[in-house]
Amino acid sequence: MQAKTVLITGAAGNLGVKLRRHLEGRFDLRLLDIDPKGDEAIRRADLSQWDTAWVDRFRDVEVVVHLAADPTAQQSWSKLVGPNVDAMANVFEAAAQQGLRRIVYASSNHVMGGYKDDQEPLLLTTETPPRPGTRYVVDGEQRDSSPYGSAKLFGERLGKCYADARGLSVVAVRIGWVRPEANLPEDVPHERGPWFRLMWLSNRDYCHLMERCIVVDRAERFVVVNGMSANTGMRWDIEHTRRVLGYEPKDDVTRPGPKSEIPNPKSE
Repeated sequence: MQAKTVLITGAAGNLGVKLRRHLEGRFDLRLLDIDPKGDEAIRRADLSQWDTAWVDRFRDVEVVVHLAADPTAQQSWSKLVGPNVDAMANVFEAAAQQGLRRIVYASSNHVMGGYKDDQEPLLLTTETPPRPGTRYVVDGEQRDSSPYGSAKLFGERLGKCYADARGLSVVAVRIGWVRPEANLPEDVPHERGPWFRLMWLSNRDYCHLMERCIVVDRAERFVVVNGMSANTGMRWDIEHTRRVLGYEPKDDVTRPGPKSEIPNPKSE
């Protein structure tokens, strides 16, 4: 699939900035964010409110990478409905109306967070029944990501609906832990425990994964994949991701390597 025009929502956020940097110069990019942060290349858009001004930006686009959302995993339902549910539903409808070929939807590891404290199953595949919401402690604060994980699961199911009913190609990526900026393995806090540490996704593996989601040719209309680096000892199955996308992760949180923040695609 030779996509040429790609629209990125949430282009000013952690994931959006990294992906934009990786794709620039090789794809025609259209960038949307509710807060462009002074970047004139990014068009301001509140995707939770249907508006032809931003819907028109989907015209003649081939793939949309939907990253826009409130990324606060422990956020309350009342604060998630607009940015994580309404905006997501609007993006799927805009893509269908404008005849896009594919949506790459940023789902989350929190869709499977209910398995955190269970010993079984040993391997979490995309066939494992979802159990959204992770309960965990950070700096003494009890956190629960059930609303966040449930909203992400709803996005996956809406993606399947649009694939079946409207013919969109949808790839839902259960993204692991992509920390801001350099996102080095030695910066991942040990106190967060193996559940979080071993779902780490390096910058270069993240960018490679998302590019594969954009360009891969697929017969199936809908697919869910796990998005983690090749972390030794993790419970997340990425063999399915390798097989269906041609994903080839290079990093492992247990084996720190070169301190390269974002890959140079011309050198790969």
